[in-house]
Amino acid sequence: TLIKVILPYADLLTPNIPEAEKISNIKINNAEDMKTAAKLIYNMGCKNVLVKGGHAIGNALDVLYDGKEFHYFETRRINTKNTHGTGCTFSSAIASNLALGMTMPAAVDQAKKYITTAIEHSLNIGKGNGPTHHFYDLYRNGLNIKKSEGNL
Repeated sequence: TLIKVILPYADLLTPNIPEAEKISNIKINNAEDMKTAAKLIYNMGCKNVLVKGGHAIGNALDVLYDGKEFHYFETRRINTKNTHGTGCTFSSAIASNLALGMTMPAAVDQAKKYITTAIEHSLNIGKGNGPTHHFYDLYRNGLNIKKSEGNL
């Protein structure tokens, strides 16, 4: 299948819960299920798996599995409908952090902080689900690297 051919080339796969359910062929109801799905997906050849919990109830818990250990990234759930593009933004932020030389867990941690800030200050524009505020930290701090370091 395409999954068996492509996944071994992936350094990181970032499925949300519905996607992880489809790929792993299990139902995800809690953090233990997220771990099980991450292991199953990892065993398909991916180097790292981040199961994103944005579709779950309660806090936004993401589970990273690298084949040896689990890393957990949890933030409070932000009550907003303006979450359009969060998955793409999150994965792009992780990739950017990896390009800066961060380890996988550090890259995910920084990206989680970034996307949480972007969701927290999302924009209520248009109809339906609006966008996150990708540039909130830049808007707030300008190009002051010291102030922005925690949210890059």
